Amino acid sequence: MLIKVNQSELEVYENSDIYIGLPGKGQSFKKWDELNMNVRSELEDIRIKAENLIKRTEQLLSEQ
Repeated sequence: MLIKVNQSELEVYENSDIYIGLPGKGQSFKKWDELNMNVRSELEDIRIKAENLIKRTEQLLSEQ
């Protein structure tokens, strides 16, 4: 999953490294294996929500 919004970026793929880039804060990379289970679970929740957001956006655009 790759999300870009207003110059911010988030890249999360299942069982892979995590990347986040924020204006004014720079870039950060984390290895999936180094994250605790709570963080992994939260990232998985974010990934699912992003997939649902993309599906909902597609629905809205197809109604036009």
